[in-house]
Amino acid sequence: MRFLSLTTLLAAAQVGAASAPPVVIPLPLPLPAAPGTLVSIYEENDKFVPRNKDRYYTQGLRFSFSSDEHHYWALSQEINTPSDTTTPDPLETDMPYSGALFLTYGYGTVLERGGRNDCLISAEVQFGVIGPASGAAYAQTKFHELAGITRPAGWETQLPNEPALNINLEFKRRFRLDARPQPVRDLILRTQLQLGTLRTHFLVAGQLRWGWNIDRSWGHSFLRHGNAYQPLQAYNLASDGPAVSSWFFLDAQTEVVLRNYATDGANFVNSRGVARRPLVLQISLGTTYHFYHLSGTYFLAARTKEFETQKSIHYFGGLKADIKF
Repeated sequence: MRFLSLTTLLAAAQVGAASAPPVVIPLPLPLPAAPGTLVSIYEENDKFVPRNKDRYYTQGLRFSFSSDEHHYWALSQEINTPSDTTTPDPLETDMPYSGALFLTYGYGTVLERGGRNDCLISAEVQFGVIGPASGAAYAQTKFHELAGITRPAGWETQLPNEPALNINLEFKRRFRLDARPQPVRDLILRTQLQLGTLRTHFLVAGQLRWGWNIDRSWGHSFLRHGNAYQPLQAYNLASDGPAVSSWFFLDAQTEVVLRNYATDGANFVNSRGVARRPLVLQISLGTTYHFYHLSGTYFLAARTKEFETQKSIHYFGGLKADIKF
């Protein structure tokens, strides 16, 4: 008995394949994209800056989730306090205690524009509660207890319960600043419009980035002043280039503020509040490191006064982590 070698069998198969045309079965629908789920946790806090002062916008926390390229959900909490948290009856000229807890549903997409993919739009609706039901007093008090910090004394004076409802629209445009196949510098311009009981404002901003493989991302967005949309495709494994991205960013934004619950107070009943400034500027510096399905960001920010009797410029920082499963 003679045995055919593996080489002989492969050669015969190749001859047979060459003599007969391949069978092509057209698919009625395109193959689905690789599944994935993007989970993000984002914390902004005045504890993250060297000049730490526990005041004003003191903490923001957001968990976001998306399982397709366009739709996303987020759960956020914000905490605001006066500059003096040691007295049970803060001055009427200081920012009142307040908190908000709200759920966000949004939709976003990257516009093709002839294959350039340099524009992004997103829209979201936020709904929840402002006031004691937000859990802000409990969250800050427990954190201070665990950290061994003096408990804030005036949460009994916080804004009353009322609904939180906002609609936010955002547009971004990305400009390459060099002609390399993999740019090391770009500029992302963005505008955002917010309408609702949380905030009503319009802002314009620009973010200058420099680093490696920066075109995988649409830059950093801030918890209170940016939509939570992030395209999943930026977290896919790289097939034609490095899987590592890293960059620094410098961001500047100008806000025209028509209403802000943290300064103006309650929307439907009388409450504490301060004289809001209609124009607020913010500048921030940070860095992002992106490795395969993981991404981390750290930044420092400074904001001009948000109300007339505010003591000084406010500083805060942020940490953000993303992972795609």
